[in-house]
Amino acid sequence: MKFPQNNSIDTWLDENGSPEIAKLVEKNLAIANKIQELLKDRGLKPADLARMLEKKPSEISKWLTGTHTFTTKTITKIETVLAEDIIHIEAQKEYVYLKVHVNQEEELEDTLFENSEVFATENSLDKKVS
Repeated sequence: MKFPQNNSIDTWLDENGSPEIAKLVEKNLAIANKIQELLKDRGLKPADLARMLEKKPSEISKWLTGTHTFTTKTITKIETVLAEDIIHIEAQKEYVYLKVHVNQEEELEDTLFENSEVFATENSLDKKVS
């Protein structure tokens, strides 16, 4: 279904949308706004981004309206030429399992420790437990 140009996005979503479409539109708008913010911070215009990506300025204009559905490939290309992430993905936590020996005779159960700066030094006795 073609998006009507004379209605607002909210009106169209109320009449035709679903929660998934509403979330998609919200994310597309957020991505477009972030790209515009990055361009502004760098003193660039959409035409500059078009040149950097070897795209037509009209295509970049469409992207920046927020109605374009971005692929991860396109987002990655934009992030690369602007040298900044548009989408931030939280890094997965890494864990280290340690066996602690007391008096070299008693063995304690395995303990889960979060990988942190504390473990950056070998001789540190401080441990961060998660």
